[in-house]
Amino acid sequence: MPEAASLAPSRSARGVGVTARGFHHGNLRQALLDAALAAPDIEGLSLRQLATGLGVTPAAAYRHFASREDLLLEVARIGFDRLEARFAAAFDIARPPRDAAEARSRLQALAHAYLAFADAEPALWRLMFGAQSAAYRATAAPRERRHSHDYLPAALIGLHRTGVVATPPDARDALFAWSAIHGAAALRGGRVPGAQLPLDELAREVATRVERSMRPPPGPPAA
Repeated sequence: MPEAASLAPSRSARGVGVTARGFHHGNLRQALLDAALAAPDIEGLSLRQLATGLGVTPAAAYRHFASREDLLLEVARIGFDRLEARFAAAFDIARPPRDAAEARSRLQALAHAYLAFADAEPALWRLMFGAQSAAYRATAAPRERRHSHDYLPAALIGLHRTGVVATPPDARDALFAWSAIHGAAALRGGRVPGAQLPLDELAREVATRVERSMRPPPGPPAA
């Protein structure tokens, strides 16, 4: 274990928000992950910065992660697990909705869960859905749980099965719904005034407009 004096974070480590902490021998891997998850700019981290903040050599960090990319892949996997846990708390994907009211409630709860996650963990959310998101999604297979990406299609199918919308949802419906929810989170993170509503209200607005988008346009007025 390094001496207490060596655990003081360097100036560069403080600058990226990495805080030094003690850890037991053999727990360096978890300490590196914890430090990365606590950083305000996860995408900009390096293993060298994390090692310095923890008072160990870069070589010690590289014994646990072969590269910065390997570390970020594991951090993103943790993020997708956390997001899926929020979705699982929103509704039981294994059980279909009982009626139209529950189907609508599920979509709103899903939107709320996603917005709340982006609010609570903005750096992790940016990492998961940033420039390297395709690679992170491909390697973020959940462990003994459903994938976070299964929930939105399930919520949309529930709207159809309970008669809220007449047409079964297709890939374009899912794309629009995802764009609406994710876009609201991005605008909220960017402090756009219209997105600074209370979470319940914003989630309800987004879910309502997604539902409307799945209905056919009204026909021409009667002659």
